[in-house]
Amino acid sequence: MKKAIFFSIKKGFTLIELMIVIAIIAILATIAVPSYQNYTKKAAISELLQAAAPYRAEVELCIYNTNTPSECSAGQHGIRANISSGKKYLSSINVKSGVITVIGQKSLEGVNYTLSATGNAVDGVSWSVKCNGGSEVFPAGFCAW
Repeated sequence: MKKAIFFSIKKGFTLIELMIVIAIIAILATIAVPSYQNYTKKAAISELLQAAAPYRAEVELCIYNTNTPSECSAGQHGIRANISSGKKYLSSINVKSGVITVIGQKSLEGVNYTLSATGNAVDGVSWSVKCNGGSEVFPAGFCAW
C-alpha cells in the first residue's frame, strides 16, 4: 500500500497583502473624511435656513403694515421674539430694523448669515443676503442675492 502524501495548503493572507489593504483604506479615508464633514455642514445649514423662514415672512408683513423696515424688530408688529438658544445647530436669531441675523453653533460655529429687507408697502420688499464663515456650505446661489 502506498502512503498518501498530503500537502498542507496555506490559508490566509500574507503580511504584505494585509499592509496593502490597510494602505488603500487609509488613502480612501483621507479623501472621504473632509468630504463627509462638508456634507454634514451642508445638511446642518438647513436648520438655520428653516428657522429664519417665519421671521422673513413676519418682517415682510411688518413692512407692508408700517411702510418701513426700521420699525420691524423682534417682539414688535407681529414679529416673534429673538431666539437665543435651544436648537441643535442654531445659536441665535436676532431681528432689528428689518435685518435678520442667524448664527450657527457646534459644527456650524462661525457660520452666520444676515438677511436685510429694503422697500416699502408700495414698491414691495427686496432682500439681500450676506454670508460669513464658509459660503461653501450654503445652497448654491443663496449668498448671491
